[in-house]
Amino acid sequence: MKNFAFPLIRGAALALLAAGLGACSNSLLPTSMAPVVPATVSLEQAELKLEQVRTQRAATEARYANSEVTCYERFFVNDCLDEAREYRRVTLSYLNAVEDEAKHFQRKASADARDVAVAESVRAAEAEEARLAANPAPVPVEAPPKVKGPSTKPTLEARKAAQAAKLARIAQQEQAAVPERAANAEAFAQKRIDSEKRQRKVEEKKAASAKKAEKAAKDAEAAAQPKEVKISK
Repeated sequence: MKNFAFPLIRGAALALLAAGLGACSNSLLPTSMAPVVPATVSLEQAELKLEQVRTQRAATEARYANSEVTCYERFFVNDCLDEAREYRRVTLSYLNAVEDEAKHFQRKASADARDVAVAESVRAAEAEEARLAANPAPVPVEAPPKVKGPSTKPTLEARKAAQAAKLARIAQQEQAAVPERAANAEAFAQKRIDSEKRQRKVEEKKAASAKKAEKAAKDAEAAAQPKEVKISK
């Protein structure tokens, strides 16, 4: 009975697998016991397939774990467990085939891209070599050696003579400036004396004005007082 039912269980597992994966993508549906995977045509499709495989593999493992718990509650425990194992095996086998085909496409696409890049690099190098061969660089001409001419720097004796002349000129200027500095000092002293005189005059005027104002105030106060009237006897 068990051997007769096993092919039926396997067929049921395939049907359940088709129904479960159909909601995700038709490209992941197993078509026979030997997985036949549709060819991938782009990197985007390969990435989508791998994402679907990850999702469906997790769902299959969760389904199997739940089936083990459920089977122990049934009368035909072994038949139920065999069916769950077959479903898991067929599903994972197909998902592995889909994953292998998608990763193979990615590796081939990466290798093709590297080949194209290498071919382009070789082509660019060959084109540069051809350009250089057609237009060789001019041979550099060596510059004639420089001939050292006579030095234009002054000699030590010339520098000493220039320094002595400079010191003599400074001394002469200082000597000529002595009368001028004396006159300036005398003028400054006279200005100071004149300034002190003006300051004293200002102070004297202020004192005279204050004295005059004080006298005027006293005269006004005296005029304001009542005069005594003398009576003749």
